[in-house]
Amino acid sequence: MQAAPEKPAHVGDLAREGTVEPQELGRHPLILYEPGSNTREAVEKFLREENVAADVAMETENVEIIKAMVASGIGITVISLAAITRELRQKRLAFARIRGHKLYRETGWVYLRSDYVPRSIREMLRVFDLMREEFVPPAPR
Repeated sequence: MQAAPEKPAHVGDLAREGTVEPQELGRHPLILYEPGSNTREAVEKFLREENVAADVAMETENVEIIKAMVASGIGITVISLAAITRELRQKRLAFARIRGHKLYRETGWVYLRSDYVPRSIREMLRVFDLMREEFVPPAPR
Protein backbone atom coordinates (compact mmCIF):
# COMPACT_ATOMS: atom_id res chain seq x y z
CA MET A 1 0.00 0.00 0.00
CA GLN A 2 1.39 3.40 -0.99
CA ALA A 3 1.34 6.38 1.29
CA ALA A 4 -0.85 9.22 0.12
CA PRO A 5 1.16 12.05 -1.40
CA GLU A 6 1.74 14.91 0.99
CA LYS A 7 -0.77 17.68 0.37
CA PRO A 8 0.66 21.14 -0.07
CA ALA A 9 0.05 23.56 2.71
CA HIS A 10 -2.49 26.23 1.94
CA VAL A 11 -0.68 29.20 0.43
CA GLY A 12 -1.99 31.46 3.21
CA ASP A 13 -0.17 29.26 5.73
CA LEU A 14 3.17 30.21 4.17
CA ALA A 15 2.88 33.86 5.13
CA ARG A 16 1.58 33.07 8.60
CA GLU A 17 4.73 31.11 9.34
CA GLY A 18 6.94 34.12 8.50
CA THR A 19 9.68 31.89 7.10
CA VAL A 20 9.51 28.76 4.96
CA GLU A 21 11.90 25.95 4.16
CA PRO A 22 13.20 26.00 0.57
CA GLN A 23 11.54 22.64 -0.14
CA GLU A 24 8.15 24.26 0.48
CA LEU A 25 8.57 26.18 -2.79
CA GLY A 26 8.39 22.88 -4.69
CA ARG A 27 4.95 22.14 -3.24
CA HIS A 28 3.27 25.09 -4.99
CA PRO A 29 2.98 26.30 -8.59
CA LEU A 30 5.59 28.99 -9.20
CA ILE A 31 5.18 32.16 -11.21
CA LEU A 32 8.61 33.32 -12.33
CA TYR A 33 10.31 35.83 -14.56
CA GLU A 34 11.07 34.68 -18.09
CA PRO A 35 14.08 32.41 -18.75
CA GLY A 36 17.28 34.38 -19.26
CA SER A 37 16.50 37.16 -16.81
CA ASN A 38 18.93 37.73 -13.93
CA THR A 39 16.20 37.13 -11.36
CA ARG A 40 15.11 33.87 -13.00
CA GLU A 41 18.71 32.64 -13.17
CA ALA A 42 19.22 33.44 -9.46
CA VAL A 43 16.01 31.60 -8.50
CA GLU A 44 16.83 28.57 -10.66
CA LYS A 45 20.36 28.37 -9.23
CA PHE A 46 18.93 28.54 -5.72
CA LEU A 47 16.36 25.80 -6.46
CA ARG A 48 19.06 23.55 -7.96
CA GLU A 49 21.33 24.03 -4.95
CA GLU A 50 18.45 23.14 -2.63
CA ASN A 51 17.33 20.18 -4.78
CA VAL A 52 13.85 21.65 -5.15
CA ALA A 53 11.86 20.46 -8.16
CA ALA A 54 10.00 23.52 -9.39
CA ASP A 55 6.50 23.42 -10.84
CA VAL A 56 6.61 26.54 -13.03
CA ALA A 57 3.00 27.45 -13.75
CA MET A 58 3.62 30.75 -15.57
CA GLU A 59 6.50 32.86 -16.87
CA THR A 60 6.47 36.55 -17.71
CA GLU A 61 8.84 39.48 -17.96
CA ASN A 62 6.56 41.86 -16.10
CA VAL A 63 6.56 42.20 -12.32
CA GLU A 64 3.04 43.66 -12.29
CA ILE A 65 1.72 40.59 -14.12
CA ILE A 66 3.53 38.31 -11.66
CA LYS A 67 1.94 40.14 -8.73
CA ALA A 68 -1.52 39.98 -10.34
CA MET A 69 -1.18 36.23 -10.93
CA VAL A 70 -0.13 35.66 -7.34
CA ALA A 71 -3.00 37.85 -6.11
CA SER A 72 -5.45 35.79 -8.19
CA GLY A 73 -4.22 32.55 -6.59
CA ILE A 74 -2.45 30.98 -9.58
CA GLY A 75 0.69 30.33 -7.55
CA ILE A 76 3.51 31.80 -5.52
CA THR A 77 6.65 33.65 -6.55
CA VAL A 78 10.13 34.56 -5.40
CA ILE A 79 10.42 38.32 -5.70
CA SER A 80 12.19 41.19 -4.01
CA LEU A 81 10.48 42.69 -1.01
CA ALA A 82 10.88 46.14 -2.57
CA ALA A 83 8.68 45.05 -5.49
CA ILE A 84 5.68 44.35 -3.25
CA THR A 85 5.78 47.09 -0.60
CA ARG A 86 2.62 48.78 -1.93
CA GLU A 87 0.71 45.48 -2.05
CA LEU A 88 1.83 44.63 1.49
CA ARG A 89 0.57 47.98 2.79
CA GLN A 90 -2.74 47.39 0.98
CA LYS A 91 -2.83 43.83 2.35
CA ARG A 92 -3.26 42.48 -1.20
CA LEU A 93 -0.22 40.21 -0.87
CA ALA A 94 1.63 38.59 2.00
CA PHE A 95 5.18 37.29 2.17
CA ALA A 96 7.45 34.86 3.94
CA ARG A 97 11.21 34.74 3.93
CA ILE A 98 13.00 31.62 2.75
CA ARG A 99 14.66 30.20 5.84
CA GLY A 100 18.41 30.61 6.00
CA HIS A 101 18.92 32.07 2.55
CA LYS A 102 19.40 35.28 0.68
CA LEU A 103 19.12 35.39 -3.08
CA TYR A 104 21.37 37.74 -4.98
CA ARG A 105 21.04 38.85 -8.56
CA GLU A 106 23.25 41.00 -10.67
CA THR A 107 21.91 44.44 -11.45
CA GLY A 108 23.29 47.25 -13.53
CA TRP A 109 23.22 50.99 -13.57
CA VAL A 110 22.07 52.55 -16.85
CA TYR A 111 22.15 56.24 -17.64
CA LEU A 112 22.23 58.48 -20.67
CA ARG A 113 25.72 58.84 -22.08
CA SER A 114 26.45 62.52 -22.27
CA ASP A 115 29.24 65.03 -21.91
CA TYR A 116 27.28 66.39 -18.98
CA VAL A 117 26.65 64.00 -16.09
CA PRO A 118 24.93 65.63 -13.11
CA ARG A 119 26.95 65.74 -9.91
CA SER A 120 24.38 63.58 -8.09
CA ILE A 121 24.79 60.83 -10.69
CA ARG A 122 28.60 61.04 -10.59
CA GLU A 123 28.50 60.76 -6.80
CA MET A 124 26.13 57.80 -6.89
CA LEU A 125 28.39 56.01 -9.41
CA ARG A 126 31.39 56.72 -7.16
CA VAL A 127 29.58 55.15 -4.19
CA PHE A 128 28.59 52.13 -6.29
CA ASP A 129 32.22 51.67 -7.30
CA LEU A 130 33.28 51.79 -3.64
CA MET A 131 30.65 49.19 -2.74
CA ARG A 132 31.40 46.85 -5.67
CA GLU A 133 33.84 44.70 -3.68
CA GLU A 134 31.16 44.07 -1.07
CA PHE A 135 28.69 42.64 -3.57
CA VAL A 136 30.67 41.12 -6.43
CA PRO A 137 31.63 37.50 -5.70
CA PRO A 138 35.26 36.58 -6.26
CA ALA A 139 36.05 35.21 -9.71
CA PRO A 140 36.21 31.40 -9.93
CA ARG A 141 39.72 29.95 -9.89
